[in-house]
Amino acid sequence: MDKNRLMEDRNHGDPMFPLRTYTENKLDSNGVIFGLHWHYEMEFTLLEKGPAIFQIGSSSVILEPGEAVLIPSGQLHASYPLQQNAFQITAIVFHLNFLRSFAYDQIESHYVDRLEQLETSQPLIIKPNTDWEQSILHSLSRIIHYAQNRPPAYELAIKGLLFEVMAEWLGNYPIPEKTVHNEKTDQIKKVLLYIEDHFHEKIKIKDLACLVQMSEGHFNRFFKSIVRMTPIEYTNTIRINHAAKLLRETNRKILTIALDVGFDNQSYFIRTFKRYKKCTPSQFRKMKEPAEEPIGFSNR
Repeated sequence: MDKNRLMEDRNHGDPMFPLRTYTENKLDSNGVIFGLHWHYEMEFTLLEKGPAIFQIGSSSVILEPGEAVLIPSGQLHASYPLQQNAFQITAIVFHLNFLRSFAYDQIESHYVDRLEQLETSQPLIIKPNTDWEQSILHSLSRIIHYAQNRPPAYELAIKGLLFEVMAEWLGNYPIPEKTVHNEKTDQIKKVLLYIEDHFHEKIKIKDLACLVQMSEGHFNRFFKSIVRMTPIEYTNTIRINHAAKLLRETNRKILTIALDVGFDNQSYFIRTFKRYKKCTPSQFRKMKEPAEEPIGFSNR
């Protein structure tokens, strides 16, 4: 299964410094903080204002202000508002290569390799209940401060703090040698990858249900329970994101773009585009600086 087709299409930092922070305090066009997505990098997400709902794989948890969650590499995750509460979250996204040494050493063998293999559907929550958890939360706040303000030698400070975070976490919450593989996550990834590969074609619910050997009714409930959208809503999200890219980067006619991304009716395409982007395709194309962010996924 080609997981690359589903991963978040964004560079987090650069090869020389593979870490970046993102702060979110507004809902996206689908009324979520950031929609279901995954990436190769690990992520610590700190909730600064809240509460808010965090989804890791097929499990969800309500985080309170001052708490954080660790998201393993490759794990599907999302965040949703809790009623009308104001929120602010900051994510620290980093590649594990950031912790590796020039030569393969004991740190890489004992810790980094195990972090890379971490696979869990249960949210790994850090609460200010113990000294070591408070130390992690303090270090995460300092990483965010350094990343956002970039004082002299901030790169050294961030890397040192990240090692401190991992030492505290692994010293008190050791990773099992083997973790339980989550079948639901595999199933939903298989469906999402299929939609990504075939969005320009006619997609039938029964075909998606067959991929995971479910009835259509069971599949619809299963899909919405994890993705928080119906299969049709998710498919339209993918199609509109691709259409926006074509509108921005090409001079193709709107009807041609509609057909290219899987709509067989121009009027329906325009209505759907306007519902997601709050403007018509023609208006979007005329914007000097059209929105860069995809809808329905992380708006990072």
